[in-house]
Amino acid sequence: MTRKQLRYLFLVLLLLSLGSHPVDAVESLTVEQAVKTALERNPDLLAIRQEVEVARGREVRSRLFNRFNPSLNGQAWNRNNPGSGNESDFQVTLSQEVEVAGQRGLRREAATRSVTRVEAQVKDRERVITGQVTRAFFQALTLKKRLELRKEIEKLNLRIRNASKARFKAGVAPIMESNLAEIRYGQSRKETFVAEALFQNALVDLRRLLGWEPDRSIELSGQLRNSPKAVLLPDLLQSAQAQRPDLIAAKREVARVKAAMDLTRRLIVPNPTFQGFYQTETEGPEGASKIVGGGVSIPLPLFDRKQGELVTQGGELNRSRHQVVAVTRNIEREVETAFQAYQAALQSVEVFEAEVLDRIDENFRFIEISYREGKIGLLQLIVVQDDLITAQLSYVDSLGQFRAAETNLAQAVGGQP
Repeated sequence: MTRKQLRYLFLVLLLLSLGSHPVDAVESLTVEQAVKTALERNPDLLAIRQEVEVARGREVRSRLFNRFNPSLNGQAWNRNNPGSGNESDFQVTLSQEVEVAGQRGLRREAATRSVTRVEAQVKDRERVITGQVTRAFFQALTLKKRLELRKEIEKLNLRIRNASKARFKAGVAPIMESNLAEIRYGQSRKETFVAEALFQNALVDLRRLLGWEPDRSIELSGQLRNSPKAVLLPDLLQSAQAQRPDLIAAKREVARVKAAMDLTRRLIVPNPTFQGFYQTETEGPEGASKIVGGGVSIPLPLFDRKQGELVTQGGELNRSRHQVVAVTRNIEREVETAFQAYQAALQSVEVFEAEVLDRIDENFRFIEISYREGKIGLLQLIVVQDDLITAQLSYVDSLGQFRAAETNLAQAVGGQP
């Protein structure tokens, strides 16, 4: 193959590779994918997960065979004897402190309790992040629907403006009507720009929660309307009591403090330190001698009997018990409040769908046809159109509020209600 043919083949392959990987490809995103991505990439969540590694490091240390390293001490000295001259002696001492009275087991239990508490705290942070991402997703989806509606309204006002110009040119409508239609169209274009800006800002917030680049293209996939489940407040309260991670973390903190107090009480028992030494002694009538010996030292707990630590931990224990009660009451309040908001939002959607929604699109068609045929004037059309636009936007907002209420209820329960 010639050099020219190789260059040509390289160009073809390069173009094919660029074509198969478009730089500005739009990525479709569902709410489930958004939550999964946030749990994997959210910077705040990634940072707090390191607390688990910190706690596990303490647990690893608690599992050591002995947390005290042996101590090796060596001494050497030179002696000048008048009869024999300079002589050298040395001594080597090895000492080891040993934990007694089951301190190692209690230390391991306290460290394990700490790990489980931190893991529950991380789970609670995941619960909060999941709620934030879900709300942000449906907020962006709501603003997307509003933007689509604003664009449809802009198209409608464009048709009405063109019809007004035609009526004015035909001599059946005054210039004021044509000007008013032009103003109306300009106002609708401005509302479209505002809706576009709000939607893009919502996408920025969503990308931040996902840990994505600010310029990453997203196409939201999903529906605001879903099939709501029938839920009962007592069942929700029971589920929340069983699965809320912050309540689990509060209870595990009580267990951790208890384990720490048991360890502190056991630490009052002093640890013995065993010693062994080897020494050479050259002074004496018989010449050099070797001495091997050992000993044990035990500190006497006469003054420091961990009084301060026990008082501090007693306060921590009472605080953690009160915290369990406080978290329980907060959960009950959150669930009840979220349940009432969920029921109200659901009723609002049902009222729109039962009494309003089917009539809106039909009335839009009627007023436009009536205006084109001269059966109604522009002022009457504007009044009716404003009412219909308000109703449409209110329905979209009610769907968004229902999704937010549904998310708040799931977050309050600690999972799917």
